[in-house]
Amino acid sequence: MAGNRKKVAEGQYELRFTGTISSGWQVYTKPNEAVSLEGVKIVFSDNAIQKKGAQQITGNIKTIGDKIFDLSTEVAVQHLEIVQAISLSGAVPAKLKAVLIYNTANSEEFIPQERKIDIVMEGGVDMASANRIWVPTIDLKKPVNDCGGTGISTEESDSGGLLTIFLLGFLGGLVALITPCVFPMIPLTVTFFTKKATNKKKGVFNAALYGFFIFLIYVLLSVPFYFLDSASPEILNSVSTNPWLNIIFFAVFIIFALSFFGLFEITLPSSFSGRADSKAGTGNVLGIFFMALTLAIVSFSCTGPILGSLLVGSLTGGAVQLTVGMGGFGLALALPFALFALFPNWLNSLPKSGGWLNSVKVVLGFVEVALAIKFLSNADLVMHWGLLKREVFIGIWILTGIGVTLYLLGKIKFPHDSPVKKLSKGRIALALVFAAFTIYLIPGVTNTKYANLSLISGFPPPLCYSLYQDPFNCKILNR
Repeated sequence: MAGNRKKVAEGQYELRFTGTISSGWQVYTKPNEAVSLEGVKIVFSDNAIQKKGAQQITGNIKTIGDKIFDLSTEVAVQHLEIVQAISLSGAVPAKLKAVLIYNTANSEEFIPQERKIDIVMEGGVDMASANRIWVPTIDLKKPVNDCGGTGISTEESDSGGLLTIFLLGFLGGLVALITPCVFPMIPLTVTFFTKKATNKKKGVFNAALYGFFIFLIYVLLSVPFYFLDSASPEILNSVSTNPWLNIIFFAVFIIFALSFFGLFEITLPSSFSGRADSKAGTGNVLGIFFMALTLAIVSFSCTGPILGSLLVGSLTGGAVQLTVGMGGFGLALALPFALFALFPNWLNSLPKSGGWLNSVKVVLGFVEVALAIKFLSNADLVMHWGLLKREVFIGIWILTGIGVTLYLLGKIKFPHDSPVKKLSKGRIALALVFAAFTIYLIPGVTNTKYANLSLISGFPPPLCYSLYQDPFNCKILNR
């Protein structure tokens, strides 16, 4: 799918977007005041961009008797083309920032959508014939995270999406490093390899091999999902639209949060670690592999919830995204063992284990609560229960932010916390970050122009699913 920009005069352009709509879905092309239904529209963030005339919508357009609203309405199916003339005052920017707003539906669901699009102008230079330039690809088949229905994506976002998943996995691995189950293992394991080896080079090699096996183990965890994906390509993609799966994820994340709060531990059966540990001391390559496997198993109580977050976040993108995310996680977890073996003096700069490690787990518990609410919101949007309107969702996040801030300031305690005699600079800084984010969320519960909260636009329900608006403006059904 592609779009282009055609220069028609000095400072005047014609934007053309073309997209394919997946089978069984439709896009509403015209507004209908009777049910507060909006048609397709493009909104520009820059006041220097002015629309010239009405937009033109063509494609496979038909008038149908809509089952959701019980009225006759105009929709596009199979393919859609939108043309909008614009004028620019002043210099041509490198990118035009726009938001495409549209509503999609099939026989069971109605999903409002908002998609941000950056139109690359490249200084106004034509890429093909001196008066035309390609804009980001539009694919109406791809789901977006806001509501779980049919959405829009770009070809350029594929590689960018994989990089994002990898970086999120890598960040998750870095967080896992500073949990009580993993952090104390770093100096012990590195010392084991460097002192047991007959020479330094051998010790570094063994530690690097140990790190590689950690990376490999987490990548291998994604392999079964390829069989699932090939057996039914749509099954992973259906995760975001299935309300009951989202409710299960909500429950799982709450369990993860309670585990991080110290109410209980999530562990794999002891027989798993016992068998791996019995083969870890052989001293050869196989022994090093089982040492890495033992670490993965015994650290599961800390890494499991983080991996669960990564797993659920990657599933809608398929097995490849899951492999990339797992690879990022495993790489972050493995790097320290190789680096500290190569530079053993760095071990002296590591902070000592202590109560701060449990504080990391508790903060992660609050994050898990926030993520759990997102999955309950997905189910609520599809089923239209009205439990988590946008302001309620953001209100819960505000309470979560207040909770983690008070915890970091020592006002709230959990079962395994050590007494906080003096607040460290790092703890105060982190508390200020969460406090600032919580303050940022507050306008989201108001009926003002500041309620948009663009930084978290993919998480709360859309603006139309609000306590302040007519429910017909965001009608979402699942019959």
